[in-house]
Amino acid sequence: MLDKDSLEMLPKDSDSFLWTDFVELRALIHPDHCFSRGDLAAISTRWIDIHDLEDSNEDFVETNSIHTRRKKRGLDVRKRWREIANFAIMRQAEFLDFYPFRLSDDEDTLLYELDKISHAKYLYLGLLIASCMRHIPRNRQGEVAKLFEQTCFVIFSCLMPTGSEIRATWANGGPEATYKGTLYEKMQEIAKDIRCTANFEPRDFKENDRGDGGIDLIAWHPMADNRESIPIAFAQCGCSKDDWNFKQLEASYSKHSTNLPVRHPWATYYFLPLDLRWPDGDWAYKSDIGQAIIVDRLRLLRLASQYKIHDQLPVMPFIDEIRAFRYG
Repeated sequence: MLDKDSLEMLPKDSDSFLWTDFVELRALIHPDHCFSRGDLAAISTRWIDIHDLEDSNEDFVETNSIHTRRKKRGLDVRKRWREIANFAIMRQAEFLDFYPFRLSDDEDTLLYELDKISHAKYLYLGLLIASCMRHIPRNRQGEVAKLFEQTCFVIFSCLMPTGSEIRATWANGGPEATYKGTLYEKMQEIAKDIRCTANFEPRDFKENDRGDGGIDLIAWHPMADNRESIPIAFAQCGCSKDDWNFKQLEASYSKHSTNLPVRHPWATYYFLPLDLRWPDGDWAYKSDIGQAIIVDRLRLLRLASQYKIHDQLPVMPFIDEIRAFRYG
């Protein structure tokens, strides 16, 4: 279920939330159910050794010693681990009983609490894994993404007013996805449901495009009549650590209002499994957040607990598969 080669690749970005995810995943699959600063140092050393081998056929100036090259490439393990430990401490404080890991007393090891898995902690593991797509083989990524979308559907439904109609529009179907056919046909049905006159023609879409047009979830409240001007919400879901900054607006009014000219802008949601926060708890990359309501890992877990819907969420078989996976 996991790509072993990728587990030897350290995160390319410096963000603490990504590094802590990496360490949590490695603790989850470690034979001893933990991951230490020493383990991180060992991976860093192996990574440098691999690149030294790649350079073995290159010419270097005599003064460019192996030590200098290794130091330049190397990771400041002590500093990086301190950042990871601090972020894990922050997660323990914020996620509370949802968090299935803990730091050792000397803060040198992250421990996976194998025997204390609740529904909330189980969901945390599912969101953690969905955030680590680079470690999932390509032929399994669709499965993980689909189950994340289905989880978002349940939580999105809870956020809508009582009496709302909620639909999924994702391309790969399912019982929640009632819109069928080409994208043009789906958009026509959406226009009818949100009570507007569709402003597009078949030639405005790629022929035989059966995708979702950037809209994963839709909700509207009928308001007890058949007139226009009703509450509407569109949502998009995504697991990518890089694409969220533009995908958050895929379901936005600014993108679709020309085709779907309703009387007022709808609410736009973006769901992602990342814990999109800086160590102080504020949004990470706040300047990249547009006119969308971001629902990240912390909000997903708190909302699932608030609405008491863990038994309504889809089963994620890949969690147990990865829990049984061992890699030291």
